[in-house]
Amino acid sequence: MPRPVLKPSVVVDACSGSAAPGGIVAAAARMARLGVARVVLVGDLPLLQAQLNLVPYDPMTLRLVAAPAPQVPGLSDPRSQAAHARVVLPVAMALLRDGEADALITAAPQDIVYEMAQLHLPRLPGCETMASAAVFPTVARSSGKDPLALLLDVSGLRARTAEDLVAFARLGSTYSRVVTGISEPAVALLSTGLDAAAGPPEVIAAHARLRELPGLRFVGNVRAVDLSRGFADVVVADGLQGHTVRGLLEGLTTLTVEAARYAWKTKLTWRIGLRLLAKGVSMLRKVSEFNEYGGAPTLGLQHLVLVANPDSRQVAFENALKLAARCLHRDLQGELAKAMQLPQAPAPQPQRRKARAGREVIGG
Repeated sequence: MPRPVLKPSVVVDACSGSAAPGGIVAAAARMARLGVARVVLVGDLPLLQAQLNLVPYDPMTLRLVAAPAPQVPGLSDPRSQAAHARVVLPVAMALLRDGEADALITAAPQDIVYEMAQLHLPRLPGCETMASAAVFPTVARSSGKDPLALLLDVSGLRARTAEDLVAFARLGSTYSRVVTGISEPAVALLSTGLDAAAGPPEVIAAHARLRELPGLRFVGNVRAVDLSRGFADVVVADGLQGHTVRGLLEGLTTLTVEAARYAWKTKLTWRIGLRLLAKGVSMLRKVSEFNEYGGAPTLGLQHLVLVANPDSRQVAFENALKLAARCLHRDLQGELAKAMQLPQAPAPQPQRRKARAGREVIGG
């Protein structure tokens, strides 16, 4: 059983994301010097060493590991970064799997992280599938001051069964409790309506099981329009739905902030109005800014994997390293393993059908 890590070691993919490699190297060097974690940077060795020579670092707390050169050179465009991710991530995940690191941080595309994790990392017992998580801003919630809630799965892959959704609920609730400190996170199921009978069959079946699941505070269904209203700390979704909703939320938030900037520049009357809304716009920018929270987890693995936004800057990687250290100090993986071993809710029994007076009747 995993135990809290006192001196965490974090392996970082230094080739993925727009900050690669300079911003990632600078973030790793700074956090390692501050004692947040020991850091292992994986990537093109001469390139990483050249960047490391530009910043102060402690060689006792930071080391470099070489990854094979990909077929597509350079790091300047998404195609080359995807190629680098496919050669860097197997090396980084091998270090994680073999116990040379306690966590992994990467800004590689989430679908590539998911694909590589399926190939190279073991699952938690009881997890048939993994869940890629994302955070999104909400109005104030009764559970605490944290303005961010957790949405999972956002992998873009369909959930095969109700058991997948139930597993996502267990994982998301545990992550929220351990990382944010919410004692009983409110967990909701994303569906087409609030009624228990709304949605596709796997969602309806998951709803029935989550209502009976011990140790989990299930608050029912939510619709996509309800996500930002703060009804839940964790929202469980089919991977395709979650991926779509996450993209829409990010796009709308960006549009709102950019519209405010445009209004500020164009008309005096709009500028006066925006002064009244300045605090709200500033808060929206802050809570939606991925650099503030660093990354989101891929849950269902025996090892901690955090995925940063591909556009992350240096500060995002610094915050991702802080988040990884917090997860390890609080023994997140051990808590997730325990959560997946809790008693399962019984599957609803199909109602018997029998004929009565020439009619088919449901029930006994």
